Amino acid sequence: MTEYFIGMHCRFDDIKYKRDYTSRISGIEFCNFNEQKEIQRMLEIAKKDNFKIGVHFPLKKASYKYRDPLLLSLDKDEILEAFEAVENEIKYASEIGAEYLLLHFPKPMVIDERLNWEKCKFSHKDETIGEEEYEFEEFKNQCQYTFEKLSELSKKYKIQIVLEIEMLNKYLYRGKLLKDLLEEYSDLKLCLDSARIHVLSNIDYNFDYKTFIKEMAKYTYLLHISNINVTDVIDNGHHPALIKLNEQDGWSNIGEFLNIISSENKDVKVLFEHRSDILTEDELKECYDWVMSYF
Repeated sequence: MTEYFIGMHCRFDDIKYKRDYTSRISGIEFCNFNEQKEIQRMLEIAKKDNFKIGVHFPLKKASYKYRDPLLLSLDKDEILEAFEAVENEIKYASEIGAEYLLLHFPKPMVIDERLNWEKCKFSHKDETIGEEEYEFEEFKNQCQYTFEKLSELSKKYKIQIVLEIEMLNKYLYRGKLLKDLLEEYSDLKLCLDSARIHVLSNIDYNFDYKTFIKEMAKYTYLLHISNINVTDVIDNGHHPALIKLNEQDGWSNIGEFLNIISSENKDVKVLFEHRSDILTEDELKECYDWVMSYF
């Protein structure tokens, strides 16, 4: 059965909560909170109002030195440090009763340096690594290790771990590596982000996003739904998904994305990862109605 979530970033936003959290929404995903007291307040409201919790790493800002854990680093000490941070986060997410913990994957992102990545604003230099520096066999072995360790942590702390797909390269969207890993470690699931996939499909013209979405739908636990405009530049990030946004103007075809997913898998959580503050109440209802109509 499909469930619907909204997101909270940095703090618990009372205005957003009262406006966005309707009877059709069952949970909230939290990320990057500035203060522990805000996390505690969130937990108290969750208990009082009986909504489900999802955690997007990191729950508390600056709990790890980077935005995302570099589990696929070529530096072994970096890997150990990243897994320590992940286990701490998984343990805490489990203790507070979260439905899932989400991590960005792969990090660092292995990119084809022949492509033009100038449109993307990566958070720091260690977030990406070129294909020439990271050969396929080494990447494959590190992915195997990463999935094995995350599966062990998922079982140990009894919580769903979700991997949010970041920028992909041919190691993961061609061949069977990703599919084989998801089959072998079936307790791990994916998050497909409509905006990220749209950006990648406009940078890497070898990436067949329709085929990828269809193949990954059965392994998907969570959808992050928002739109983004990609032309000569990337802007309007986290724009709400509205039926009027035109693909010919650089917007993602959200309807196509949802149609492919829902035809393969309706047992998902859908997170409205958007800036609802730019919408009227009627537009917000229209957004909810349209996305929910696919499930």
